[in-house]
Amino acid sequence: MHIGVIFDSVYGNTRQVATAIAEGLAHGNTVDTLTVTEARDADLSSFDLLIIGSPTRGFRPTPATSDFVAGLKPSITRAVKAAAFDTRIALADIHPAPLRWVVEAGGYAADRIQMLLSERGFALAGKGAGFEVSGTEGPLKAGELERAADWARALAA
Repeated sequence: MHIGVIFDSVYGNTRQVATAIAEGLAHGNTVDTLTVTEARDADLSSFDLLIIGSPTRGFRPTPATSDFVAGLKPSITRAVKAAAFDTRIALADIHPAPLRWVVEAGGYAADRIQMLLSERGFALAGKGAGFEVSGTEGPLKAGELERAADWARALAA
């Protein structure tokens, strides 16, 4: 299977997750890891699966990620499956408590990316995933890179 892992990263945490996903899928697959900027010029029609990730910024993916997904050509959406991931602060780590409700209501980037992919006509390969960081700039919480690789392997199975 030819898999594209496409991501945007602000503090490097989403890049780490994208790398873990690619490494988790490397056995038996061809995996290309690209930033959203690099992916704009790539031929995406050769992929069987696209996995797109972004940090959560104001309940949404980065503008570069949103623009990338919005610009995907309908000609590839029928043949390529897709899924999304994000990096995020866990609800339990958000203080004060009333702010948790705002974040829960606003959502996370993976949900928005999945919705955009579905609107573009992609068949979703599975449920989107969120990988937790310890603060705005990270680092990733312990075990998140392993969990990312496991999630990706389940998508490709």
